[in-house]
Amino acid sequence: MNKRFILELLVGIILLVSVLMFGPKGMAALALLAIYTFFKKKKKKPDEREIQLFYKIGNFTAGATLLLSVVIYYFSDFVINGWTIGENWLFYVLSAFLMSHGISGLIVFNKE
Repeated sequence: MNKRFILELLVGIILLVSVLMFGPKGMAALALLAIYTFFKKKKKKPDEREIQLFYKIGNFTAGATLLLSVVIYYFSDFVINGWTIGENWLFYVLSAFLMSHGISGLIVFNKE
């Protein structure tokens, strides 16, 4: 399970950097999420503990994404590398979601 969260964290960081550098064309970095299908093992049913941890991770992710969305909205007039943040806000929110989901997943599964 940690492989999945590490991949989401790395793809989120790569997506953020590529959108900052290339603008909307950097969204192609999202295709890196397809790599997970090659590393996925046989599907097993999660037990009750894992289901509860997934709910906990989802709650942490929702809170962090909402907070980062407000920060992105606040800085929407800033220009980075010729692109204003307000033009590409969806890409930044998506990368914030991937990074927060990866971080919260790693923290929750390693802590509990």
